[in-house]
Amino acid sequence: MNAISCIASVATAVIAGMALYAWKREFIGKKKIELAAEIMRAVYDIQDLYIGVRMPMIAQTEHDEVLEWIKTEAAARPGKADVYPDRINHLVPHQRLTKQQAVIERLRKLQNQAYMYWGKEIIIAILKLTDYNFKIMQASKDLYYGKDTPEYRPLYDFIFCEMKDGKVNPDDKVNKDINNIVEEFKRNLEPLYMDKRSKWASK
Repeated sequence: MNAISCIASVATAVIAGMALYAWKREFIGKKKIELAAEIMRAVYDIQDLYIGVRMPMIAQTEHDEVLEWIKTEAAARPGKADVYPDRINHLVPHQRLTKQQAVIERLRKLQNQAYMYWGKEIIIAILKLTDYNFKIMQASKDLYYGKDTPEYRPLYDFIFCEMKDGKVNPDDKVNKDINNIVEEFKRNLEPLYMDKRSKWASK
């Protein structure tokens, strides 16, 4: 009877251990899927943000807002910020990004969790995507404080996307580079949650 009880106890422990292992795998797998979907949402939001930031169409209200901002900066920091009325539009992409930093930060806050599951490669991809935030802001300021000469033309093409038939030109270099980074995220993360989708019924 003691032997039977001992075997039963061992069997119970083994079964409990297996159940715990299966639960942990299922729990971790679920968390990984949820994180993958959350990262992709953040990535798509940043992609949309960059498109909007680089739109060359500038409203008068945006122009006026940036003009007031740079005037305030010039008054607060004499000699370090200057007002160039004919170049105000060059600062608009900078201002657009300044107001939308929460979109960038949402992806940055997921870095440590992402590293746990996918290692340094996903951190590199996150940095490549979020670095455009700094690059566009810096190019915007450089163009504003630079001269209207041919060597500054690449900065203009960097902060403003090329339009074709009322849409972003698919050959726009910055847009293509950003799309390539987004595709890298999609290749690695979409397969984790794609099978969870249900078919959308339109009728």
